[in-house]
Amino acid sequence: MDQWWNRHQNVDMGGYDRDRVQDITGGIPLLLDKCVVDGKVDLTVADLLDVYDNAVAFVQRASEATEGNSDWTWYVRLI
Repeated sequence: MDQWWNRHQNVDMGGYDRDRVQDITGGIPLLLDKCVVDGKVDLTVADLLDVYDNAVAFVQRASEATEGNSDWTWYVRLI
C-alpha cells in the first residue's frame, strides 16, 4: 500500500484521509486506481459502487439463507 501512496502523493483526497480511503476500497490498489479521477479521489465511481452493490446483495442472500434457503450451500463451497 505504501508504494501506491508514494506514486499518488499529489492526489487530491477530496476531504477524506488515507485510512478512510483504504477502508472504503479495501486497500486494493487496482480499485484505488479506479477511484482516482482527474487527480482527485472519487468514491462514487461506478466500479466502487458495483463492489458495494454486490456486497449488499451477498449479505442479503446470506441473511435469507439463514432462514432455510438452500442457496447458501453454493456460497459455502466457494469459501
